[in-house]
Amino acid sequence: MSSMRLLLSIFSMVLAFSFLSLHAAAQEPSDALQKKATSVYQEILSPFCPGRSLNDCPSSKAHELKSEILQKLQSGVPEEAVLEGVFSAYGDQYRAIPRYSGFGRLVWIAPAAFLLAGLMWAFAVAGRKKRSTALSGAARPQLLEPQLAKQIEEELSALE
Repeated sequence: MSSMRLLLSIFSMVLAFSFLSLHAAAQEPSDALQKKATSVYQEILSPFCPGRSLNDCPSSKAHELKSEILQKLQSGVPEEAVLEGVFSAYGDQYRAIPRYSGFGRLVWIAPAAFLLAGLMWAFAVAGRKKRSTALSGAARPQLLEPQLAKQIEEELSALE
């Protein structure tokens, strides 16, 4: 009888552990859901860690906010609705990616404008340099007489 009890207790323990592991696996978010959640976290600047995204913030409050966001995503709430909920609760200043309206439009356009201005300046400088190089050989006036220039070159080569 004692061996039967031992087998029964081992079987019940294995059954309990398998049930607990299945329950824990059901609580873990899938890879696709975790990627979606990470994408949402990166679109939010942390209200608790200035200058960091919510994804990078080690604060306990940030972990609470991330778990709330993950629960909403698990329940099927669209990403845009989750983001709007966070921004309505904490404010638009926590957007990592600004909207394309109002001042945000300037934030989107300014880098392209500076890049274009820089390229135009680089081409203008290159064009001036090319023109000055082309003129330097033929049109440059001689500052020294040819005999004096030849004498200076001979003396310089003698010093080497």
